[in-house]
Amino acid sequence: MTAKLELIEGGDPVRRQAAAWFARQRADDVTIEETHAWQQWLAADARHRAAYARLERLWSGLGAHAAQPEIAARLAAVAAVQTPVTAAPGPAAPRARGGRWAVRLGMAAMLAVAIFGAWWTPAPPMLQDTLYATAVGAHREIVLDDGSRITLDTDTRLRVAYHDTERSLFLERGRAFFQVAHERRPMYVRTAHGSVRVVGTTFELDQRADALDVTLIEGRVNLLPVSGHDTDAPAVPMVAGHRARLAPGHAPRVVAMRDTAPPTWLSGRLVFEDTALADAVAEFNRYSHARLVVDDAALNGIRLTGVFRSDAPHAFVGALAKLHPIRIDVSTPGVMRLDAGHPSGSTARR
Repeated sequence: MTAKLELIEGGDPVRRQAAAWFARQRADDVTIEETHAWQQWLAADARHRAAYARLERLWSGLGAHAAQPEIAARLAAVAAVQTPVTAAPGPAAPRARGGRWAVRLGMAAMLAVAIFGAWWTPAPPMLQDTLYATAVGAHREIVLDDGSRITLDTDTRLRVAYHDTERSLFLERGRAFFQVAHERRPMYVRTAHGSVRVVGTTFELDQRADALDVTLIEGRVNLLPVSGHDTDAPAVPMVAGHRARLAPGHAPRVVAMRDTAPPTWLSGRLVFEDTALADAVAEFNRYSHARLVVDDAALNGIRLTGVFRSDAPHAFVGALAKLHPIRIDVSTPGVMRLDAGHPSGSTARR
């Protein structure tokens, strides 16, 4: 049995569903199941993502007022609502907590409407606001309104907001390959570690925990580092055939590349050239919920050169065990632990 999200008469049903989800995700007792259902709702339709992103932007625009006791109390009241609400037709989501979920979402939507009354006015012209995302192990290619093509790698989130004066993107996490159409509006791709300004070019962004790697295949870009102060550091020009690393508090490090071909992960391959074992393991772990774990510091000196399928960690570990004295422990479900063994004893322990 399912609970419907369209619980208020009149208005744009997608926006009202987005309001319901927005309020519910900010409730203290939101469950994992509800969060998964919300993610499925976002993934089901680009209109869902655009509506939710716009609501998030308005919430951010409240600034300090978002924490006002009156607003916080109204959102918190969702958990206490028990009044029955009749559900109207709309996208379905799993029922939870003894059937009260639909009731609470209905009141959540009404609370969100009350808080964000201005949100129901028509969107300004020339505006596109969408969240694109991929699951672990998945790739996705998107084509934007201007003809730009972007390929998202595994576990990646990218927000897109087109305005009259600029094409504004935000890479929340992950890795993406950009083929940007040339037009009068510049494109800004922002991240937590710095930004890139382009007009028309081809490049890759790889956002890691502590830095952003920029690989420029064609054209020119301006790197916009984060200075660590109130203002950004000066822009740094970058030309094709170079790779740069942006990290907060550090000057950009730009180096020339020997190969300017598109990244191999686009075809599902991982290429290692004199790569440390720990780095190779980290790459494989991006593509699977199963984990490779290096349990022995004695393996830190191993360096690898080769080409592997990103969706085949078992084949990678098997090849590794043939070349190095490594023992594989698969006694923990979903985990392959690697430690030092003997060439003749490179077998799996169960």
